[in-house]
Amino acid sequence: MFMIPTLYSEKFLTDYITVDCENPDRISSIFSEIQNIAEFIEPELCEVSDLLLCHSETIIKLVMKDKVVYETARLAAGGAIRAAEIALERPSFALIRPPGHHAGYNFNGGFCFFNNMAIALMNLFSRGFISDALIVDIDLHYGNGTYDIVKEDKRIAFRNIDASTREDFFSQFTEALQDASSFDIVGCSAGFDTYIRDWGSLLFTRDYREMAGMLISGNPHTFVILEGGYYIPDLGINVRSFLEGMQGHCS
Repeated sequence: MFMIPTLYSEKFLTDYITVDCENPDRISSIFSEIQNIAEFIEPELCEVSDLLLCHSETIIKLVMKDKVVYETARLAAGGAIRAAEIALERPSFALIRPPGHHAGYNFNGGFCFFNNMAIALMNLFSRGFISDALIVDIDLHYGNGTYDIVKEDKRIAFRNIDASTREDFFSQFTEALQDASSFDIVGCSAGFDTYIRDWGSLLFTRDYREMAGMLISGNPHTFVILEGGYYIPDLGINVRSFLEGMQGHCS
């Protein structure tokens, strides 16, 4: 059975200062559900040079003021980088926090400090590993930070799913993946707040399995980064469903 390479560290359970809903229980609930289908890999801190690929010195220095947040956010970005590297060979998942898709070049917000997705891709570009990339953001909320960083970059296609019904969600998702195979890599910003019992009230547990299968079928060079998802009683099973969808197309 193919075990999903999963970037994870106990340091992501650090209870740093942030909003109540973005808490360590999110990570622990997922970890406990996926242990027997995940190959856990300890990430390393990203370099400051990686942060500077996507963020201004001003915003980096602002995050630095809280050492615990800064170190955890650098570790999350490092996990995203490693997940992207692995995806050049096989699909991967980054079980990381804080999330990142609301962090732009010179701003952050929405529980995000550094943009994990953008940093991962820019790192690969800087080393000549890829020439183009597709980002698909399936979080409930618009990935405004990611858009801010990549909007002028012709090498990157950014597609954000913004739907008010389950049917429209899958229609947009299908369209977003129509040319996925033409890209060197696909990065998925995976928010699970679209869940029927979460803020979005759109999708069922089984839908995450289907989406993941569509992703890997579209392009096996795919890495997935955890973004939102706040209904903790079912968060773990939803992520497991997603990873099983990935797994089913890798066996």
